[in-house]
Amino acid sequence: MLGCVAIVLVVFLLAPGTIAQKTHAALHGLCAQRPSHSFRFGLETLPLDARMTGIYLGAAATIAWLSALRRLQASASLPLPVVVTLGAFVGVMALDGFNGLLLDLGLPHPYAPSNLARVVTGILSGISLGAGVCYLFAISVWSRGDHRQPMVSRPAELLPPIAGAALLAALAMTGLPILYGPFAVGLLLAAVAVFWVLALVLIALVSGRGWSFGAFEQLTPLAVIAIFTAVVMILVLGQMRYLAEQQFGLPKLT
Repeated sequence: MLGCVAIVLVVFLLAPGTIAQKTHAALHGLCAQRPSHSFRFGLETLPLDARMTGIYLGAAATIAWLSALRRLQASASLPLPVVVTLGAFVGVMALDGFNGLLLDLGLPHPYAPSNLARVVTGILSGISLGAGVCYLFAISVWSRGDHRQPMVSRPAELLPPIAGAALLAALAMTGLPILYGPFAVGLLLAAVAVFWVLALVLIALVSGRGWSFGAFEQLTPLAVIAIFTAVVMILVLGQMRYLAEQQFGLPKLT
């Protein structure tokens, strides 16, 4: 399976165009890509704005952390404090987004929006997204999941992925040009990872193979298909946005 990821990455890197051009095109359907809302590295901005950067960093960090904890088979209901915490993370991002909307509408707003607030609230929401897709995976594919172990036992278990995503965000905020390539490609891989988990669940359920797997090794054929499905989904969304911009003459966001 890692070989498939490597093949996709090599094809992407060898394709014509710069890293900035290719990552912006690939992720065009996932983000508004407003330069004023994005982290800048020299002359280039990341292909995802600050909020979406935070979301995908948080989601990827959570998926990696839960994988390291071997919790991807844990299917017990999440404790109420964890559910409330994850919900609050999404709520904080929604409030920050609403604050920015008030500014765009020329209405009074509690505080001045900033990329720092966008990436922080994005990370928190991404933690919820990562935990959510992992939980969906756990309750959808296994024939005998671990019904005694919740995927996240207590809110404190969310601190490591928060810290990891925050560290990466801090590096992104330095704007060092040498970091642009790793961050741009890393964000693309993070988006593919999230879509990959969702595609795997969807393919398992649609093909009638949900709740039928007993080990990760049995998932390999489906996982390979899901990787390519995730890539296609992301590319199709990007092309749909390009088409909409051409057809309706949508203004370029600043």
